[in-house]
Amino acid sequence: MQLKLTHVITATIFFLTSQVQSQKYIATAIMKSSILDYVHAVDTNIILIDFMDIKKNKREEIFNKVSGLILSGGRDVHPSTYGRKDSLNVCVTHKKRDEVELFLMNSAMRDSLPILGICRGHQILNAILGGDLYQDIPTQYESDSIIVHRDPEEQEYVFHSIQLDTSSALYKLYGAQEFEVNSFHHQAVKVQGRGMKIVAHAPDGLNEASEWAKGIEDRWIIGVQWHPEKQYQIRSKHLGLMKDFIGHLKP
Repeated sequence: MQLKLTHVITATIFFLTSQVQSQKYIATAIMKSSILDYVHAVDTNIILIDFMDIKKNKREEIFNKVSGLILSGGRDVHPSTYGRKDSLNVCVTHKKRDEVELFLMNSAMRDSLPILGICRGHQILNAILGGDLYQDIPTQYESDSIIVHRDPEEQEYVFHSIQLDTSSALYKLYGAQEFEVNSFHHQAVKVQGRGMKIVAHAPDGLNEASEWAKGIEDRWIIGVQWHPEKQYQIRSKHLGLMKDFIGHLKP
């Protein structure tokens, strides 16, 4: 039986509308191919929106489409973000990015969206929530154990073990209390932000991860100091973090 043209058009419009409605968007600042690949390793239909490219007067309108937020790695967080001065003159910052991510964090918290912070992202989400940072680990952090957190020549990742709190969401996601991570940072979270708790440490005691203290069932907020987007292809356990993040995206 031949379908009437009006039926075909109606069916096509319904199909296209369903596709648009099912599309999900993740906010970020400064698009990184490694982050995009990490997301698409779980779901190729998700679109990342780089808010560094969005005009200020359009941010709120565009953010209304967003289902989650990824704060990725990059330059140092400007000390003024957490009420400090660059007293050591070591920070290499990006103030526009700080300002954009402040908007993104505040908007994501308002809308109860899941937030994943990676390296710098782990630092700035805690800083915005009222935490504090070590501006330079080698000169400000003292420990009996000596762990290298960044290649002195800033060329390659270094690696060290971490220990997860067994009551943490990250422990459940990774299925292990101790494992090796990559590392490329000279700053770190000194004091967690409001509502956050520290859930992982390096052998020298330095904070390596934090998450929402009331549990991710209340708010999905996790920050890790390592770079899972650079490891998941050879260590598949890192993919579980992205899968869980995507699984909690706002409908």
